[in-house]
Amino acid sequence: MPRTIACFVLAFALLGGGCSWLRAPNAGPFAKNKKAPPPPYGSVQPEPTAKGPVPNQSPPGIAFAEPTPPLPPDDPSLVPPKVDLKLAGATEPTAPQPAPAAPATDAPAKSTAALKELLGTANGAWKKVSTYELVLTRREINPKGDPVRDTVLFHYRREPMALHTHNLEGNSKGRETVYNPGKFGDTIHLKLGVGDHPIARPGFVTSKSPDDPAVSEKARYSVREIGHGKLIARLEAALAKLEAGKSAPDALALETGVTRPEWPDPLTRVTHRLARGDDPVMPAGGTRTYFFDTKSGSPSFGLPVLVTATDATGKEVEFYLFEKWKNPANLTDADFDPARLKKK
Repeated sequence: MPRTIACFVLAFALLGGGCSWLRAPNAGPFAKNKKAPPPPYGSVQPEPTAKGPVPNQSPPGIAFAEPTPPLPPDDPSLVPPKVDLKLAGATEPTAPQPAPAAPATDAPAKSTAALKELLGTANGAWKKVSTYELVLTRREINPKGDPVRDTVLFHYRREPMALHTHNLEGNSKGRETVYNPGKFGDTIHLKLGVGDHPIARPGFVTSKSPDDPAVSEKARYSVREIGHGKLIARLEAALAKLEAGKSAPDALALETGVTRPEWPDPLTRVTHRLARGDDPVMPAGGTRTYFFDTKSGSPSFGLPVLVTATDATGKEVEFYLFEKWKNPANLTDADFDPARLKKK
């Protein structure tokens, strides 16, 4: 019995107190000592260990020595310190600014002023005209759509307006006309040229109204619109429309010193860009260009000596070259008398 009690006490001691090594993580006969983790997980900072080869280490050891790890990205030795730009005399970079707008140009105003001056000179020259003689080279598309090409001897009196023409070459060669409304009424007196009439022979003399289809279909402009004064007035009307803001800003353009193969001296060019509906002769629009003689002392000084026009498609529809001027031409009433047409 005492032996049984002793065994019981011994077993209790083993289970109750003596077996605590089974629960402790580092207890027991086979427990291993673990190193304390470095901060912040441990309470003790581990001693730094040198990386890389140890002095007097053998070559194999040097080859396998652990290299020094790279510094962290925020290490001050890798990231240069930020410089205070204000202390360094520099300025902070700024976002790119838009380029300044180009200053407004006064080219249109200068062009308008130059055009006014040119038209003033033209009006002054026209008012000095009494009579002149010239040779007109004409290319145009007539109202029927047919091309007209001729060379015409042209006699003109400004006051009272009177006209005599004689076709020298081209369409209707030999045709002569006299228009003297102040003395003989609003009637064209006509001597027929080659091809003017299917039956009547050339040289036949007749008279017709400017509105007669037989007359109006053969020419782009009415005889009432002939004369350099009409050309100047047409440009003045275009300038007035521009200044009133009723046409595009680039409707009129002026350029000096322009050379043309048809004229020996430089000319001043005025380009009129026609919008749709601006001109009844070109209802779809187009461009008409005037070339002024600005050579001092010239018999055509101040006046347009060449007028061209293209329609909206760029096709030439007008070409009028005025050359071989005689100004004044010393013409008399007899030069504008229909009786001259009956003389052989």
